[in-house]
Amino acid sequence: MIGIDLNKNVIYKFASFRYFENAEHHVTRFCKDNVLLLVFDGVLRFSEDGVEKEVRAGEYYVQRKNVYQAGEIASDEPKYFYVHFDAEWSDSEENFPQKGKFNLTELSELMKKLDAVAHGDSTHAERQYLFLKLILMLKEKPLTSRTASRLSDYIEENLAKISSLSDICNTFHYSKNYIIRLFKKEFGLSPIQYINDAKIKRAMYLLETTSRPVKEITEECGYSDYPYFYKRFVRKTGSSPLRWRAQMQENPLIK
Repeated sequence: MIGIDLNKNVIYKFASFRYFENAEHHVTRFCKDNVLLLVFDGVLRFSEDGVEKEVRAGEYYVQRKNVYQAGEIASDEPKYFYVHFDAEWSDSEENFPQKGKFNLTELSELMKKLDAVAHGDSTHAERQYLFLKLILMLKEKPLTSRTASRLSDYIEENLAKISSLSDICNTFHYSKNYIIRLFKKEFGLSPIQYINDAKIKRAMYLLETTSRPVKEITEECGYSDYPYFYKRFVRKTGSSPLRWRAQMQENPLIK
């Protein structure tokens, strides 16, 4: 698996948040650094040595050093956190993967801290420590089977459409009992618990990073009954959706 070799030096250089304007393109450059990108809104588009790439909200990607990057196609107003660093690449199971997914709720505070020390008075050791912590948090994911990963990816991509376990069974042609056993083993949750948790986490993410109406977010997350959504959201967060948004946006990701 191609990725960053964590058995060799990984050296932090610089970090910051970046918000694209409407129809803005990725910069064209020959980059001498590796660049970790964590996109939390919109879609970032660019190419590396002529190969087109697209990084969506909730995904991370590491641009390789010493490649030609260009932005032929406009990006979709991405908001992301980036880190320039030096490291070597190799093909090993122990590597930090070049791309993957991340949970904004879990990483937002660490991203804010790294941004703050990057723009303030701090030691290189502190910046290096926070960056390595970020890398390790991204890498430390529970190992799941290929089937479980396919099912979880399907759920994440179709939250608004999934209303019952039957929807998944009909798509993948697995029995309900098989899917229930698989989710209990891999995630420690029933499929319905996993779906409901994914929907609320998506709502939390959209409330924190956008100004879209709560009703619109509720529907996008697969809830047609707002009181039911409200009850589940309060149970998960301890706050109403509007109060959650206000609390999160009092301390925005970029200041």
